[in-house]
Amino acid sequence: MNIIKSDVILPQHDALWADISPMLQGTLPKPILILATDPGQPYEMQLLKMIEACKLNPDQYNLIKLNEKQPVAWHQLKDKLKPGIVFLIGVTPLQLGISASFRFNLPNRFADCIWLPTASVSDLDKYPDIKKQLWVDGMKPVFVDKSLGGF
Repeated sequence: MNIIKSDVILPQHDALWADISPMLQGTLPKPILILATDPGQPYEMQLLKMIEACKLNPDQYNLIKLNEKQPVAWHQLKDKLKPGIVFLIGVTPLQLGISASFRFNLPNRFADCIWLPTASVSDLDKYPDIKKQLWVDGMKPVFVDKSLGGF
């Protein structure tokens, strides 16, 4: 499908205009949106342990798993889910149609939300120092201490 025919806008960006309602069917707005690359069976438990370490209840967050490099429109996610905190685990801003640079493993303010971008679960497993930095500088202040963007 090629919605916008131009040399400037590439055809793969047309996906950012596709309706994401089927993906969000039955999903209600919650204060936290976790977007993660689908870690597959070996890392699924680790993803759930990360969420559990944040002391989050299922009524506080929406977890959406994406395939690697799967685009999904941020403007639609924001309109439908109304998050205040967005935790990106292996998902890049570019996949969301956002042209912004975020500090890695640190809270960022953008589009009236707190953003916490990090590597995929499998990459975090390979690099314990990055995982520790994510916990100390990102997850703990945002989710446990609630020193940023209380929810």
